[in-house]
Amino acid sequence: MSAGEADFGLEISKGVVAKFAMAAIGFVGSVVFARVLGPSGYGAFYVIHTLVNVLDNPVTGWGDACKKRISETGFPTSESLGSGLIGAAVIPLIIIPLVYLFQRFTGIYDLSGLFIPFSVLFVAICFFAVTNRILSARSNFSAAEWADTLRSLFTTTLQLVFVLLGMGVTGMVYGLAVATVLTVPYIFYKIGVAPARPSRTSLASIASYAKFSIPNGFIGTTKSRVDILLLGALVSSAAVGDYQISMQLTMVGTFIGGAASAGLMARVSDHWSQDNSAAVINDLTNSLGYASVLAIPIFFGATAMPNDLLVTVFGSQYSGVGSVLIGLALFRVVNMQSTQLKSTISGLDRPDVNTRIGVLVLVLNVGLGYVLLIEYGILGVVVATIISEVVQYAALAYAINQYLPDVPLFSRPLRHQLLAGVVMFVVVDRLHAIIGVSWWGELVFLIGLGGAVYFVVLTAVSESFRATARGILSDALTG
Repeated sequence: MSAGEADFGLEISKGVVAKFAMAAIGFVGSVVFARVLGPSGYGAFYVIHTLVNVLDNPVTGWGDACKKRISETGFPTSESLGSGLIGAAVIPLIIIPLVYLFQRFTGIYDLSGLFIPFSVLFVAICFFAVTNRILSARSNFSAAEWADTLRSLFTTTLQLVFVLLGMGVTGMVYGLAVATVLTVPYIFYKIGVAPARPSRTSLASIASYAKFSIPNGFIGTTKSRVDILLLGALVSSAAVGDYQISMQLTMVGTFIGGAASAGLMARVSDHWSQDNSAAVINDLTNSLGYASVLAIPIFFGATAMPNDLLVTVFGSQYSGVGSVLIGLALFRVVNMQSTQLKSTISGLDRPDVNTRIGVLVLVLNVGLGYVLLIEYGILGVVVATIISEVVQYAALAYAINQYLPDVPLFSRPLRHQLLAGVVMFVVVDRLHAIIGVSWWGELVFLIGLGGAVYFVVLTAVSESFRATARGILSDALTG
């Protein structure tokens, strides 16, 4: 079954459940590790993790090209999987030696004592990334989210063991690497197709898309992680730790939008290859309408009590960066909209459009981020990221309008969510001013109350939300 034939709402809901499970596992781990390792040690791990995520983009870009071809009618999945594995095996043989030489002669991002763990993690993530992308092109694309959840379970358990054994940052890296290797067999099982040696025609077809998806991957990942790259290179790993915990507290806001975009590219590609633009418009409209449904209440909740959230969860050593949390929560709202547009453009077989927009936004983000970092520190980097994301959204919206002019970008469901968010903010802000937060119980009460107010108001004012919720629930019960 192709991605276009899948029950899109049901697969998204399965993916969201997987993301919540993954978040619950990862959140417990992040609290423990952030407290035990402190900002410096916790930040050092995420510098390593970020470098891997940026440098593996030749593999992930190749995997995206394989995913795109699978979603097209008639392309053999077995050859696409075989092509992906070739990329995952060969590309690290080029990248790892280059990293060694770069680090040895420049000294930037000191990897002394961590190069072997870095290399092991790099190879493991390459195989995971390319196979999981291929899985996300199948009709059961939510299984890709569950693969990530399984990996998160393994990761947290192994990292906890290694850290308690005194391995510190090295244990964090090896824990993720081993967990990643353990998850790959599950992905092969869910793909359900044996890899085959690709023909020259298949490789040429994949390569024709990869020449854009690889640079797009570099651009997108670098842009999304440029804050950590700048902070790690110009400030300290402690600043990275402060930044990272704020990112993790806002991660839930990406669940629905992330699950939707994971299947949207393949679904759009399938419909577009059959010249069914009406189905493309319908899928994109629905995705845009609810991509930020979780990011919006998180932004308003973070705005109401930013410092209390950080200190209560992660400890007093992370105090004073509440404004960073607010800024990153706002970034998530806009980013979830941009992500749907970017996936759609890829599905329309125009990765070159994403490349041009990505280069523009990356240059803006790096340049503005550097200037504002020097002047305002970590908050300046966050402001640069928000500005760059707004520019990206505007450029993507313009590009989509050239192909799909009937897509409503600021739909009624989105307006209803913003209204519900404002009501939630007023209630939580007033109550927080009265009772404050001195322990976990009060924080959980305020978060629970805020969530209840948001969804009660949204349910009351939005007929679309009620219908969508009923439809997904019905599909889940009958599926």
